[in-house]
Amino acid sequence: MQTAKMIYLAMLILLIVPLIGFNIKRMSVKPLGGVRRIKWGIVIVIAVLTIFISGFLFAAYKITVGTRYELAAERYIDLHAEYVTGQITYDEYITKTAPMRTADADTSALKEQLAAAGGTTKKAVRFQISSWIIPKYFSGFPSLPAVDVLGKENPVFLVYRFDDASVVSYYLIEMVWNDAGGWKIAYHIKASAAQAKKAENNLPTVKNGKWFYISG
Repeated sequence: MQTAKMIYLAMLILLIVPLIGFNIKRMSVKPLGGVRRIKWGIVIVIAVLTIFISGFLFAAYKITVGTRYELAAERYIDLHAEYVTGQITYDEYITKTAPMRTADADTSALKEQLAAAGGTTKKAVRFQISSWIIPKYFSGFPSLPAVDVLGKENPVFLVYRFDDASVVSYYLIEMVWNDAGGWKIAYHIKASAAQAKKAENNLPTVKNGKWFYISG
């Protein structure tokens, strides 16, 4: 999500700055010997174009965030990291993640783990997200919970590596696509040793792979 924000912000700058820069002289006129006056027609047109471009890019960003499983997962895991680093309370974590979960999401085991770990705030954490595990690969991944397959790419599982500077943990997430609500979390638990070992093939490398950093 951080990368997506940077990309769309760069697009906004690359479109808006030239639009204003190339037309700034046209926004006013100074007759010979007279006083400079604003050409409101040009100003209004530029303002309307600026608002339209900004609105279009914001809508495109929201669609991108809502439809890409990586970005939906990143937003959700960010809250895990914010709780561990003490930026939000346990109750705030539950409240903020609620809209991201399905109505029947099985996340009770993780909630209990997080609640039990209260008071052990970390200064900073980092995490990596695996590529998705689609239904046709379910049989090759150990100990996945039984789920209803809704499509070739729905639901999907992923694993994330969570490093709090003292221990590296692995977590398993099931994500379900809903046309009305986008990607939702249906299952979340600490991954088993077998799942963590298998997930190494799907995760970025520790040394050169993409890490997301959250500090308190």
